[in-house]
Amino acid sequence: MNRRPSKSRSGYDAFSSEHTAHFTASAPDHRFFEPRRRSRPGRRILLLIVLALLLILVPNFVINQFVCVSRVSAPIRGLTEAFEGYTILHISDLKGALFGSDQQLVRFALGNSSFDAVVMTGDMVSSRGNAQPLYALIELLRGLNPDAPIYFIAGDDDPEPVSMDYAPGGSPFAPWVLGARQRGAQLLSAPVGIEREGQTLWLTTSSQLSLDIDAMQGQFELRYLSAQAGGDENEIELAAYNLGWLEQTRAARAAMRDSDAVIAVTHVPPSDEEIFRSSGTPSGQVGLVLCGHDLGGLIRLPVIGPVFVPSQSLPRYGLFPGADAISGLRRVDRTWVYASPGLGSEDVHYPSFFFRLFNPPTITLLSLTPSAL
Repeated sequence: MNRRPSKSRSGYDAFSSEHTAHFTASAPDHRFFEPRRRSRPGRRILLLIVLALLLILVPNFVINQFVCVSRVSAPIRGLTEAFEGYTILHISDLKGALFGSDQQLVRFALGNSSFDAVVMTGDMVSSRGNAQPLYALIELLRGLNPDAPIYFIAGDDDPEPVSMDYAPGGSPFAPWVLGARQRGAQLLSAPVGIEREGQTLWLTTSSQLSLDIDAMQGQFELRYLSAQAGGDENEIELAAYNLGWLEQTRAARAAMRDSDAVIAVTHVPPSDEEIFRSSGTPSGQVGLVLCGHDLGGLIRLPVIGPVFVPSQSLPRYGLFPGADAISGLRRVDRTWVYASPGLGSEDVHYPSFFFRLFNPPTITLLSLTPSAL
């Protein structure tokens, strides 16, 4: 029987190129003989950190473009059933920021919520001096409820509300104050009483309740007489304004009864010591303080709360002051204090790299209720 001759004449011919062409290792290079390099764990960790930051920062950036509404039940000492459910829209630290065209995201956040009054606790314009976002906000709120009064005060970062430096422009009032007043907002320069069924709810700045009115009266009268003698219309306007709010404060303090409820409005939160010291003064009847200033610490961490608040009155100069130390509702003796987290983010008191983290821009609907304290 004839056999087909083998093409291989020897065993070594099995490694010829003709026989090994279908093997992937037929032509190995230097990588075939070197061990495979392992990836560095540091790169993996860095990649995981970058991904985690993106997962946090991107949603956080989106959230910060919107406005949150916090609903708080605020107990007030001396409040009667007449003001049960009376709602104050508390806004602070706008910092000249816009939330949508003409602040429409504020309208979106409020939805169908109702309010009886608006209180703005300062730094609405901020040092940049851009008052247009404030004007748009006032016009929006006036449209939502034309009957709700809008009160505002200046913050430490706002331009001075009244100064003779503005006189060359035609008025001693700051342009942003004039613009806010023209749109229906009222600078809270003297206590304002709100009447309901025989009870009065007073809105006032805390400083107005502790003024030495008699001492200031003589000073303001001398300035008014001096302004009249000088004939400068702007100086006369400013002196008359100061005398006016001082007289209104005197009249309000005389009209306040022990049964009345008092809400103090300030920009910088009072320290516990300041509240304790006021217990023996006319401000001792204050049941609620509304304030802002700290922006909730800007950077907040879950459970831990704010990372840093620039304050010498806090332990560790404000480093990790505590979850509820500088925003939200807290009680000091017989007085409740509500600090708004605010809306803006740019603040000269914080490091430049700080931004709102786990701390969305917030406005507050405070529903008043009687307190048993």
